[in-house]
Amino acid sequence: MKFFNFNLEKLYFDCIDEEGNCFIIYWANLKLSYIKLIYSGLIFSNSKGLCIEKSSLKKIPKPLVSDLLQFNNPRLKILGDWKRIDAPISILLYTDKQGRELFWNCHHPKTFTNIVYNNKTFRGLGYAETLSLPIKPWQLPIDELRWGRFLSERYTIIWIHWKGNNPVNKIICNGTIYEDAIFEENRVVFDNGLSILNFHKTTIVRKGKLSNVLSKMPWLKVIFNSRILNTIEIKYKAQTSFSKNLITLNKGWSLFEIVTWMK
Repeated sequence: MKFFNFNLEKLYFDCIDEEGNCFIIYWANLKLSYIKLIYSGLIFSNSKGLCIEKSSLKKIPKPLVSDLLQFNNPRLKILGDWKRIDAPISILLYTDKQGRELFWNCHHPKTFTNIVYNNKTFRGLGYAETLSLPIKPWQLPIDELRWGRFLSERYTIIWIHWKGNNPVNKIICNGTIYEDAIFEENRVVFDNGLSILNFHKTTIVRKGKLSNVLSKMPWLKVIFNSRILNTIEIKYKAQTSFSKNLITLNKGWSLFEIVTWMK
């Protein structure tokens, strides 16, 4: 299976309410030459940190990306809408030698979100993006990836950080891009050290290898090589305060992850 066409389109949605009930939702369309696979997934971490994961291979239409983004999946027992607040952000992250491009399309940096899950309604700030990947993921020049977002009433802060042969270090604060983020155990520092995100009561939402995610699709393990199957992903949620010049400006919730590619 060395020679096959690969294309992945992945939509990511999330939401955290004031109590810390957290939703992470995926819709993905994977094309492998003549094979097409539609995948939906849900991770729900409640305010006490208890986590439930569900997934489905039932084909559902791609959610329409507009000012109001909606996701409805009866198999996952979830219905939600994400109403856009901030302007979209689109960044080209990588181009390989064949000219194939990896685009990050953050079409909903911050949203008002309503989710009905198991007949209970949750409301909070949310986020949604689409990643278009025409490159086999094990061919990406990444050793470690950090991604995260902090949302509050007044601030939207998103970061993308790659370690490897094609380093990326971007953090976007209310639309302004900085490229000097420093990642420490419980905080992110940027803007020449003037701006700081401090994480409090950090909770692991999920930790594991990609091979665990593919447990329901064992045939895919034949296609993905060991570098990807052994990739370790850790997702976190944390109460967060944002300060500038040592003055706390706003508080909210962050969702972030660290993904380590194995050799």
